[in-house]
Amino acid sequence: MKIKRVIAAVVGSAAAVGAVAGGIYGYKAYQDQKLVAEVQPVSNINMGYWGDSATSYGMVTNDSSQEIYLDSSKSAKQVFVQEGDTVKVGDPLMEYDMAEVQIDIERKKIELNTIENNLAMATHKLDSLKNAKPVDKTPPKINTEELQKYEEQDRINNSIPETDEKDPNIYNFLTAASIPYNVTRNEETGELVFPAGTAEDPYIYYCNANAYAYGGFFNEIRPKEDGTPGKHVVFYVCRKDADGKMLMEPDAEGKLKPVIDTDVTDHTAQLNGNSIPADYDESRMWYLFTGKEYIPTSLADQYMEEFMEHATDWEEPKGYTKEELVKEIAETEKEIKSLDIQRRQQQLKLESLQQTAADGIVYAKVDGIVKTVGDPEEFQENGAAFLVVAGDDGLYVSGTISELLLGDISVGTVVTANAWESGMTFDATITEISDYPVSGNAMGEGNPNVSYYSYTAYIEDSSALRNGEYVDLSIATGESEAGGLFIEQAYVREENGKSYCMIADENNRLKKQYVVAGRTVYGTAVEIKSGLSEDDRIAFPYGKNAVEGVAVTDAADMMYY
Repeated sequence: MKIKRVIAAVVGSAAAVGAVAGGIYGYKAYQDQKLVAEVQPVSNINMGYWGDSATSYGMVTNDSSQEIYLDSSKSAKQVFVQEGDTVKVGDPLMEYDMAEVQIDIERKKIELNTIENNLAMATHKLDSLKNAKPVDKTPPKINTEELQKYEEQDRINNSIPETDEKDPNIYNFLTAASIPYNVTRNEETGELVFPAGTAEDPYIYYCNANAYAYGGFFNEIRPKEDGTPGKHVVFYVCRKDADGKMLMEPDAEGKLKPVIDTDVTDHTAQLNGNSIPADYDESRMWYLFTGKEYIPTSLADQYMEEFMEHATDWEEPKGYTKEELVKEIAETEKEIKSLDIQRRQQQLKLESLQQTAADGIVYAKVDGIVKTVGDPEEFQENGAAFLVVAGDDGLYVSGTISELLLGDISVGTVVTANAWESGMTFDATITEISDYPVSGNAMGEGNPNVSYYSYTAYIEDSSALRNGEYVDLSIATGESEAGGLFIEQAYVREENGKSYCMIADENNRLKKQYVVAGRTVYGTAVEIKSGLSEDDRIAFPYGKNAVEGVAVTDAADMMYY
């Protein structure tokens, strides 16, 4: 049986400077004299691009060999072969005495069942504790600070604007006049061009998490009496940056688009206007992401109503205080952790016993010749195998590959390998790739958030290699040509759908230089197709100094790693 082992794959906007009259202008000019932006040659930050490849590690192995080590918990009952015998896959090699093992299995099952019952009861107790509300045994009284907080919140809720105060593209609520994010403007007429409103080209709105819509909005997207069909609409909760504005990131084509806040439970909603059966009451409102009706209420009034009900019906409750609940939860969690460790340990012991408990017979997994048979009455010295079956197949490299490289490698792919000990280079052909990911990366390296798949590569010429030797493998992953201008994405900003950099002009002043951006490589670098050269001097386009017109100075020499 071929053993698949591991080849570890190593694999904002610039501020515009305006003129101000009078004394304010003089002060502003004085302040501008103090702003200096550091620049450096583009050649210093050009990452270049040399095509894609990945380097992996692997171990040379004879996949047709089988080594058997005696289980110290069982005694050998019978050996069916001797040195020099020829065996086939499935032939019995030896047999363990399983009488004591069966008794031990039943004992371990009882112990495991007891632990699992105790764990279930502790888990149920913890769930009850976490769902329990702490009790307060003091008579209720009005919390004036909390009441004032609710009154202030009522004032804010009653004055909430249609769009976010920090970004008008993010809606707090929608009306019949609300404009989708994905409208465009006719360059000749200046008129807004709306999407088709179909399932393929829906209206898109970016909103805050608790956004709602008036009945008039739903009526607007319903089918019209003249036969105009209803509109398809998609709502997204938008993630914000530190300034409270839309967080943008490039899509597959390098275009910036808003980031959806997937940390919010209900962050996406879709609506087909054709499914709205009748007109909505335009005075009523509904939450966009839950569909529940939004009924404005006074938090202060609600607080007072709840207080009066509580004060009238209050009696000293039974249960845990807040402090008691915290302590009890901590102790129960500690108990669960201990029981879970015991359970897993017991399961491993049981599984280990059950693996060979069927009939106690160890069978040949490869075709070959019995090279070694030890004495079952004596412990094998130096960790040597008790019984060895050696086949006559050649050598292989076995290992794992990152899921990110599965599109670049397949059965039949030839990879280049380099032996650690001899330094010799040779070819290996991929013979098999697993359909399912393995539990880990054998070399203990790589991205922990990426799955790895085992594969085997056959060595065409294994004359200079030995079983157990480590090798490097180079896997080609792309067909891109070398060269080009590639810089960190942070040096490129977006404005009105156009990309630009901040560079020094001929007067040693900072200016905005529009560029044509291409593909993204290495996950962080963007290709500059035009508008920028290695001879230009570039500034980091963020911070108070990144302003058109400020003086520039060459940055001090930097160390690059």
